[in-house]
Amino acid sequence: MPRGGIEETEWFSFLEVVQGVQLQQVQDRLGWSLDSFDSFSVSSVRYALDSRLVPSGDRGTRWNNWFPIKLNILVWRIQLSNIPTRERLSIRGVMVPSIMCPICMAAAETIDHIFAGCRDIWDSWGGLAIWWGVFLPSHISVQSLINWLDGVNLRRGQRKAFDAVIITSFWCLWNFRNMSAFGTVLPKKSVIF
Repeated sequence: MPRGGIEETEWFSFLEVVQGVQLQQVQDRLGWSLDSFDSFSVSSVRYALDSRLVPSGDRGTRWNNWFPIKLNILVWRIQLSNIPTRERLSIRGVMVPSIMCPICMAAAETIDHIFAGCRDIWDSWGGLAIWWGVFLPSHISVQSLINWLDGVNLRRGQRKAFDAVIITSFWCLWNFRNMSAFGTVLPKKSVIF
């Protein structure tokens, strides 16, 4: 016969467990299992959340305070491959009219294609190199463009300015892509540079 909604076999198992428990006389206290000291702190919560929720990688993030934070965040998201390209949206199951690049219509729209592989935006990186009197990286990829600053010989103030120009270029290319994908009039490539 059930006792309070519990079957008799479950009831006896419950009784065995309860009878095996030995209580001790200690003062009640709160414990915090996320910290080795067993005490609560905001930093232990922050560490626990960061270690579980924030993606980690082997690449460091370079922040430049000479321009709005949204530009830094865009480049950070590009490094994490976390921007909504047509290819990524299609993989996630979002209906897109085509996964082809809205700028050149010659290849799938991937992060590497938008910023480093699209033949229609290549001139912008070349123009940037000529403007600054530096050489393009030998192999053009998103990562090589982000790290382009590491391979140029510029003074300290110039290095920060060149980094700002690179990151601003990523922003301009992303905006050009968005105008090409969502605008009513196809923008001119000269707008990029």
